[in-house]
Amino acid sequence: MSDLIPDPSAKPDRATGGGDLTVEVYSPRVPEPRKFTWPKSLTVGEAADQAARAFDYEAGSPTFQNKDGKVLDREKSLVEVGIRDFDQLELTDRGGGV
Repeated sequence: MSDLIPDPSAKPDRATGGGDLTVEVYSPRVPEPRKFTWPKSLTVGEAADQAARAFDYEAGSPTFQNKDGKVLDREKSLVEVGIRDFDQLELTDRGGGV
């Protein structure tokens, strides 16, 4: 799977939370982080699933942990959990670890 590249012509729709977010995702098993660009409306679970596949993880219920150590709700959208452009997230499993 290839990482998504941001579209410089994309304009966010502030009323609906439209537009894209670019984030850096870290994995405990891989030394180098990867950048991803996702629609703000994508759920945390869908984004974490994509990131997990990119890091070659296949099992579990992946999610993200923010810089404060809070595990993010897989059912909410990226914008609902407060993710912003250029945030750094750690890939984790809802059950703990990856």
